[in-house]
Amino acid sequence: MSDIQAQAQRLLQVLLSTPFDACVALTRDFRDLPPSPGLYAVKHRNHQLLYLGKTKKLRERFRGGHKAFTWSWLDDYDHRDIRLSFAPLSMIEVLKLGEELEGILIQATKPPYNARYPTRDWR
Repeated sequence: MSDIQAQAQRLLQVLLSTPFDACVALTRDFRDLPPSPGLYAVKHRNHQLLYLGKTKKLRERFRGGHKAFTWSWLDDYDHRDIRLSFAPLSMIEVLKLGEELEGILIQATKPPYNARYPTRDWR
């Protein structure tokens, strides 16, 4: 196992092992989300992992809109059943390793709301 795969495993453990009630509840202005860089998971109370992503600024990522919320609305999920877990990374880690870490995590978990992009290589 490579160093980046081991790091991805640790981050995935953080994202998935956070109990739903300990995840950040959604608010209209996303004030409770940190403005930090890192990896995040959109989780449903019963259906577990819906989406995984990386961001340079978590709060701004969601204030600008997010397809996971649109899709969860279309799936008729109650907003109180959607929460976020977050694994902080340094900005350098996000810029250097973010794509690769995100790809490893998506490949390992196959969240239903992560679309496949033909230009990305998810080996």
